[in-house]
This record gives sequence, C-alpha cells and structure tokens, in this order.
Amino acid sequence: MKKYLDMINLLNLSQIHKDLIVGVLLGDGHIIPGSNLNAKIKFDQGLDNKDYLYFLYEIMKSFCLSEPKERIYTDERYKGTIYYSYNFSTKQCSAFYPFSELFLDKTEKTGKYIKIVPECIEELLTPGALAFWLMDDGQHVERGGVTLCTDNFTYDEVQFLKSVLEKKYKLICTIHNKNIKKGYYRIYISAKSLPILQPLVFKYFHPSMLYKIQIKNL
Repeated sequence: MKKYLDMINLLNLSQIHKDLIVGVLLGDGHIIPGSNLNAKIKFDQGLDNKDYLYFLYEIMKSFCLSEPKERIYTDERYKGTIYYSYNFSTKQCSAFYPFSELFLDKTEKTGKYIKIVPECIEELLTPGALAFWLMDDGQHVERGGVTLCTDNFTYDEVQFLKSVLEKKYKLICTIHNKNIKKGYYRIYISAKSLPILQPLVFKYFHPSMLYKIQIKNL
C-alpha cells in the first residue's frame, strides 16, 4: 500500500490531476489495468452532466486520444426510454498504474476486478479530491446537506470513508441504507457541516455542480 502511495506522491502529475483521479474513482469513474504496468481511466456522465464531463475532459485531454463521444441507448426497464450519455477514456499510461493498484482488487470468485476503497484514502483525500468526489457522486438534498452515493462500496468501506470525513475535515456524517435488500449504503453530510464544506471545496467546483453543495450557480 505504502509503495503505491509513494509512487503517486513522486509522479510527474499536477495536483489537480491527482485530485481528479482520486475523486472520480471514489465516484463514477472506472480504472482499467493494462499490460506493462499501465492503466487507463474511463469517464461517463448523463446528458444533464454533459458540461461537467467536458470539464473533466479539459483537465485530462493531454492523456486522451479522442474527444468525448455521445452514446444513445434505450432502457427496457423503463418502457424503452431513450437516454443520452457522454464518455471518454484516457490512453494507457504508466502514471495511472499506482491508482489501479490501490483502487482495484481482483476477486478470487470471479477473477474480475472490483473497485475498492484503499487503506490510504485519508492521505489521498485532499480538499480537491473531495470536491471531485462530490461533483461526481454527490446528490443534492432538499432539506440541506449532501449525500454521497457510495452504493458500490461495502458497508465497512462506507464506514471507513465516513470516519475519514469526520476525522480529517470535522464533517458531521451519517450512513443511510438506500436499499435494504441490496445493501446500498450512502453517506449523508449534514447541513450543519456546510459552513465547513463549502469554502473547503468551492474553488474546485464546476459552476454546473455548485447546487450539490447548496450554492446557487454564480
């Protein structure tokens, strides 16, 4: 674990790139290991978040071979409703390799990789990384505060993330089970913590995402 954290600290990557990668890997991003100690990262957002997707692309485009693409698909679960999404991928890059080692685990049962929360997440979760996580996976809550949709992580991992937010940033957090049968656990950051959270992450936010932290688009 320390080996890969040290590799990230020594990488010739700007802090904004490191923050973005950590934030989106806690959120909706996917990292795919390649051969020869390489990896690539895939980004995908729906039509409503198109501007945010292009914001990510502008930061990452030096690692990409092509611009974002539109995807149109139907979901038969919802009477064939048509959806639009936008996505792009980086090229295979050695700089992403240590992130894949920290955020992926190959299961013995299926032989496939699953995304995990690395043990060193406290060191990686800078204010910038927290901002990208909130933009990527945060959900506006009408009564105030913000929910992090950590559905794909285990309960223990969600507990761990909650403890990091509480310890490192003094945020008031609770865990909610969104789906009892499937065990979708989410972190709710209390509205009482917004005076801490907003100034911490504001400068990293794309305007289209400010509503997620209860700030009107300026």
